[in-house]
Amino acid sequence: MQFKKITMGLAALFTLSVANAHNVWLEPASSQDEYVMKFGHTETESYPQHKIKSLQILNSQGKLTALDYQFKNGEAYLIPKSDMVFMTFDNGIWSKLPSGKYVEKTKREEPSAEFSTNPLKLGKAILKWDEQSFKAHDVAYELIPQMKAEAGKPLAILVLHNGKPIQGTKVGVGEDAPFNLTDEKGIAEFTPVRGYNKVWAEFEENVADNPDYDRKTVEYMLTFDAQ
Repeated sequence: MQFKKITMGLAALFTLSVANAHNVWLEPASSQDEYVMKFGHTETESYPQHKIKSLQILNSQGKLTALDYQFKNGEAYLIPKSDMVFMTFDNGIWSKLPSGKYVEKTKREEPSAEFSTNPLKLGKAILKWDEQSFKAHDVAYELIPQMKAEAGKPLAILVLHNGKPIQGTKVGVGEDAPFNLTDEKGIAEFTPVRGYNKVWAEFEENVADNPDYDRKTVEYMLTFDAQ
């Protein structure tokens, strides 16, 4: 009986981890100049199209503009024609039931839920380094490298919320890996490896008077290549 309770508890925690720990990022697809938006944690998964809230690129004036994409086989495929892509992905609302189980339902759908959380996933892909790589772009959250990444050389990364530096944010390879905290200037160090890099950060937002959920988490994934 005790073993059964422990197993059920671990299963509930795993379900919440599935909801919260996932991220979105771009990877090259098989066709030339085409990319695919991936979703997952230790493994990638397909996803419903309605969870994609926006895919944007920078136009010639450095402003964000919508990017068309094709959705096939549970993933978004795109040809950016830009040096940077921004992604917003809403992973739904997950509620913890009194039994400890997590279900993808709102507070209104599960009135007995202990709490309900909305995990939002943000991604920024630097496909080519240029002056825009080091600028802010008027988005709610952003990770901004302070110089071009070099493999093995510590890289200062500025973390902004609504354009302002924030202190105490975790920055690292991923949720399960060691991390550094941003300082009073919103800066944390990250040491890139040669080739493709993922830089993860996590935020929490206070929620009041929302009938569907009372917690909101934001996970951010910055990607770039380093030589």
